[in-house]
Amino acid sequence: MSAYIMNTRHHVTGLVIPLLFVAVGGTAHAQSSVNIYGIVDTGVEYVNNVGPSRSSVFRVPQITGTLPSRWGLKGKEDLGGRLSAVFVLESGFAPGQGTLNQSGRLFGRQAYVGLSSDDFGTLTFGRQYSQIYWGLVGDTLAPNLYGAGVLDPYLYNSRVDNSIAYSESTKGLTFGVTWSLGRDAVATPAAGGCAGQSPDDWKACKALSLMLKYEAPQFGVATVFDRNYGGGGTASPLPSSSQSDSRYVVNGYFKLGPTKIGGGYIHRMNEGSEHPSSNYWFGGISWLALPTVQLDAQYGILRVRGADTGASAIGVRAMYLLSKASAVYVTAGHVFNQAEGTFTIDGGNATTSSNPVAGVSQTGVMVGIRHYF
Repeated sequence: MSAYIMNTRHHVTGLVIPLLFVAVGGTAHAQSSVNIYGIVDTGVEYVNNVGPSRSSVFRVPQITGTLPSRWGLKGKEDLGGRLSAVFVLESGFAPGQGTLNQSGRLFGRQAYVGLSSDDFGTLTFGRQYSQIYWGLVGDTLAPNLYGAGVLDPYLYNSRVDNSIAYSESTKGLTFGVTWSLGRDAVATPAAGGCAGQSPDDWKACKALSLMLKYEAPQFGVATVFDRNYGGGGTASPLPSSSQSDSRYVVNGYFKLGPTKIGGGYIHRMNEGSEHPSSNYWFGGISWLALPTVQLDAQYGILRVRGADTGASAIGVRAMYLLSKASAVYVTAGHVFNQAEGTFTIDGGNATTSSNPVAGVSQTGVMVGIRHYF
């Protein structure tokens, strides 16, 4: 799949605005199109066991409901010879406050331009997703706020600045590679933030990701390698460029009629941690019970070698499809922390304000509405 096309889990229909550029002197150039698209997804959630007082809170999530809210522009110009110019500008926002997510950036989700060839693939430049984002085919809950991102927030925040990406698809097989010349200093450490491009350290804050994926009508599999290099200085979780944080992913799914069963495994080696090695297994099921009712469930377990800082989490969701563009849903989740684990079930909150104290489990429930445009 070309890099400018959104992942099918997040695909939205858009308003197509045809543009015809005519050069001075009346020579007609190839036709272009710009799509305006977006998602507004919000609601109200309840989370218990917050902080040392184990209080309960009601709030409107900031980052995601069942999908993160965003709007964007996606364009393509036919240059002839089976070659096109492409671009994407995509902005994430919090519907509850009307503010920008991704640390306040206007186009914090994606901002890139490039060339796409029907014969040779797509090459793009700018702020883009790591390949781990495109390779999580076995995640049945995707960026739902009580999903796989609860135990590894990086998975659906894996974007890199100053990057070059290439992808090519043929007969269901997709290869992708992304190389960043310097991850940004704006993002949080959990989202891969660093000190940006360095003028004197060639490895500092670089990032590399590789993906190989095969998808057929009834099944799909993918493997991903994702590595962030350090160099962010003493305040960073990876102070030196000689350190790295790597994830190795294998996952997949298969379909049985209206049912999709998926799962995967992620091995992580984080050289900035006292206990660098961890393993994350997840599995889930999605069932279209009726043409207008979808039910989902997923379970994940994270274990850190040599420490009781891991957790397990379960998430469920029931969605009623009002139309192709609109849906209402209720989703719930519970995280079981180990003795030293402090994971929050609240994947829709951008800060640590929902975290429980070490060893305390937590439950969240949300009622929401989602609309594509």
